[in-house]
Parts: sequence; structure tokens; C-alpha cells
Amino acid sequence: MTNKEERPAGCVLRLFGAPEQTVQKAVEALPDTWQGTVHCRSRGAETLVALQSSTPQQLHRAVQQLRTSLALALYGEGEQTLAAAAVQALEQHRKLLVCSDTAAGALLETRLENLPGAEKVFDFGAMSYANTALTARLSRKLRKAPQAEPARTLARVQVMQKLTGAALTVGCVELPQSRLLLVGGKKGCWLRCLASDENPGLWLLDMLRRAACGLPQAGGTNWQPYGRAVPDAALTPASLTAEQSASPRPKRRRLGKALVVLLLLALAALAAGWYYTGGDLAALPQKLQSLGAESLPHAGARLV
Repeated sequence: MTNKEERPAGCVLRLFGAPEQTVQKAVEALPDTWQGTVHCRSRGAETLVALQSSTPQQLHRAVQQLRTSLALALYGEGEQTLAAAAVQALEQHRKLLVCSDTAAGALLETRLENLPGAEKVFDFGAMSYANTALTARLSRKLRKAPQAEPARTLARVQVMQKLTGAALTVGCVELPQSRLLLVGGKKGCWLRCLASDENPGLWLLDMLRRAACGLPQAGGTNWQPYGRAVPDAALTPASLTAEQSASPRPKRRRLGKALVVLLLLALAALAAGWYYTGGDLAALPQKLQSLGAESLPHAGARLV
């Protein structure tokens, strides 16, 4: 009887929206007792982390540690797709999804149409952008809305959310040399501006997954309340924004802080003197002298 050789245990973690430095730091933080191998492969914003170990116990401990440190970006394991993870999150948290325009619908329809359970969380346009009666109501509601983009798409998302009662409403607008994705709730939208070489469908799925689970969005995604102007920073592709925000900020000098404190103390003393003398600051020395004299014991007084 021969003993069978024990096969190495392996696992693949799937991440989206995690910076390369974050993944590398999490892998380097594995304990010294880890004797397995880790291979990372990135394509766009998606990263696969493949782990292999000689023992299942050691693999389990390493996977659990990476799950914890990369929890926000982790959407699945093995062969699970980001689309399946988004549908699962929407279904688990009972979130209904609609699109406010055909551009957003085109990004999602082809990715969700063959997934089990997708029809429970996504209307595929039947009750939203592909519904003639509802789009007519939408047009009437948008008569007074701004005509310029992206303010009009933001208003469209808000109105569609109110008309359908959906938990999440998606919008998409083409900008010069970029594309803006919107995932709206009741009070506002998450905005993400993408460069032309980024995958808008995958980014939209990850934004939906995080929104459904109540997780923070990936870095570079902005929150925009309804009724407010979209800042220019939100219309810059997030990859460029990340590079600009990495530049060091000038340090404030302690001397400047000390001067501010001294100035405030001087103003406080001046205000106290003004109040004590009734506005006659010239009489302040005499007032202080008389105050000191009154505090001394008079002749013939007995100290107790």
C-alpha cells in the first residue's frame, strides 16, 4: 500500500479598486511562519491574489489575514465574477437597482442578463429608462433642470430614483475625454470619473457592490449631494486625482502658531482693560494702582 502525496492547497482572492501598494503591503504583512507562495496579477483596477501552501491550515490562516486587511476591495474567491458579487450584494441587502438612461443600461444589461437572481434586483429597463410612460413623466419633471452636463444627469438620477422608488439608481454621461458614472441613493450620488482606457462596466459593478453593502467606495469616488453644483475635482479621472493628492503638503511653522496665540492674548487683555476702565485706557495704570492699594491692610487693621 502506497501513501498518496499530499497536494498543495491553493486559493485565489479577487479584488477590485485596491491600490497596488495596499495589496503589496498586505502580502508583506503575512507572518514569518508562512511558507507558501503568493502571486499577484493586476489588470486595470482588478487584482488576483493566488496563494498556495503545503498545508490547508497554513493556507487558511493566510487567507483569513488577507480577507481582513483587504476586506473593502475583496469581492470574491475562485471563479466568482464581479457581476455575480454585485448581484449577490444587492439580493442579500434587498436593494432594487434601476438605470436612468440607456448608456448606463447598456453597461449593465450584457453583464447581468444571464446571472441567476439578477431579475430580482434589476429591472433591465422595464420600469425605468425603457418604459415609455415613465420616461415621458421623467421628461416633464426635467423641464426646469439644468441643460448642461453633468448637472442634468445628476438631476435625472434624482428624479428617476423618486419615480421608481428604487434603492439605487445608475447614470452615465460622456464628457470630453472621460466618462462620469453616477450611483444615486435618496440623498445624493457617488460619482466616479474614468479615463478613456478604464473599464466603466466593472467600475460600475464595484460601486454598486459597495453601495449595496454599505461599504466605503474606492479612493477617487466622490459623494455628491443632490441640488449642489458638481465640483471640478469630481470631473477629473480618479487616477490623475490620486497622483495629484500624493504631493506633499507644506508644513505649517510653529512660529506662526505662536504668533497667532500671542495676538489673541493681547486682544483679550486689551478688551479686559477697555471694559475695566469704561473705555478710558489712559486711566488703566491709576486703576491698577488703586486696586493694589485697596488689597493691602490699612493702618490699625488686625489680621485674622
